[in-house]
Amino acid sequence: MPSSYHKPKNLLSLSKENLVRTVALLTLGGVCNAWSLPALAAVSAGELVSAVEKAKILATGTRVSAAINGSEAYVSTFKNARATDNDCKIEAVLIAKTAMDLAPNDITRATVYFYSTANINKRKYVTVTAGDVKAFGSGQLGQEQLLSSLTVKDEEVNDPAAKLSSYLQQRETLRSKRSFTTSMSGQTMTVAAEIDAGTSERDLKYEAFKIAEKALEAGGSQANKVVVSFADPVSRGTVQQISFETSQLKSIDSSIQSALNAIQISAIASRIDVQALSTADGDEKESRDKLLASIKGLDKQGVGVTPFLKPFFDIEAMAAGDNNPQLKPAITRLSTAIAEQEARSKSAKDFKPTGAATTKAEAKPAEGGDEPVSTKKTKSSRWVSGSSAMTDGEILTDVDKAIEAQANTMGGVAAAEKNQKFAMVLYHAYEVLQANNRTADAQRIMRRYTDLKAKNRW
Repeated sequence: MPSSYHKPKNLLSLSKENLVRTVALLTLGGVCNAWSLPALAAVSAGELVSAVEKAKILATGTRVSAAINGSEAYVSTFKNARATDNDCKIEAVLIAKTAMDLAPNDITRATVYFYSTANINKRKYVTVTAGDVKAFGSGQLGQEQLLSSLTVKDEEVNDPAAKLSSYLQQRETLRSKRSFTTSMSGQTMTVAAEIDAGTSERDLKYEAFKIAEKALEAGGSQANKVVVSFADPVSRGTVQQISFETSQLKSIDSSIQSALNAIQISAIASRIDVQALSTADGDEKESRDKLLASIKGLDKQGVGVTPFLKPFFDIEAMAAGDNNPQLKPAITRLSTAIAEQEARSKSAKDFKPTGAATTKAEAKPAEGGDEPVSTKKTKSSRWVSGSSAMTDGEILTDVDKAIEAQANTMGGVAAAEKNQKFAMVLYHAYEVLQANNRTADAQRIMRRYTDLKAKNRW
């Protein structure tokens, strides 16, 4: 929460001066005239959040999230520990006004939720209608009448997912707003910070330990002791202090590391059903549909499309927002990469081997190798970049040897690494390995491919 709390400024107040100013704000802001404006396109949740933040209705840094369902807007935020029910009503009215200003003919009702920073199981909410805002803006309702007509309701948050979301957003908000004051006296470093509302003793000690560790790193050999002081922003004058000696910090760190060593990190790989993917509604949907159709087409041909999936999912995430400036460039980049792959696939499919050297290469049996060669086919059983063909069997038997043979046709590895055709050799080897479930080798070759492209700025 903010270090200090002030009653809502320039909003609604019981003073005559603020009442006049608020009426002017609502009237001149267009609430009364807004109902005569032509219909506007429905706004997005992101636009509403941005508008509320720009209006400075809430204390600086207060986290806001929103959702729009039909003609009703839902806004969630956090209630300051010292805010009264009237404060909540005031803020709810101005948030509702902001929503209705954005889309006067689309949003006719707004519900504002005020989550508790001390108890994630509780929240208050106020519902404001367009009629409430319009009546006050036109002078039909006085300030006291408006506040009396609104009801602040208390509600238990029973949905576990909603509780967790509230908690995580609260922690994120409080952490981002925390300020620190540091000083050095002899070999003692002192760090002063505000304590988050509702922080348990355990969390307080662990937070102090993390701060002390970072402080000691910054202090280097000059500090052998760290004192962390937490001030409670609600109960002014209350300070909780925790001290750490260097040896104590090292001992705690050793214990934590020992406990964490017993925890296993599992890498879970799941195969994505590319053909079942679909694009979501949002910006550039037609372009995204084309991208997905191309990816599905390559997948049907047996071409490995794994490198394209992450960029595609990133694009889908960008499209979920509105007017993301990075969306179109990302679509262009992925579209170009897919087009290049489609061209390579067509070239490999249309290739027809000729000449004695090729015939000899076809007849040559696979040499050595402990792992049996898979009979699973990729898009083509043969591929050529230099003067000789590279078969799937050669790749699966000894991929490094097969790649080196192709490099030799280009004048050796050093010369090949300056030739874009060699990058195509690596990518084809990656595809064959990936299609035959040789994931580790495929990833190794893909790293070599990406490093080569980065090195040559291709």
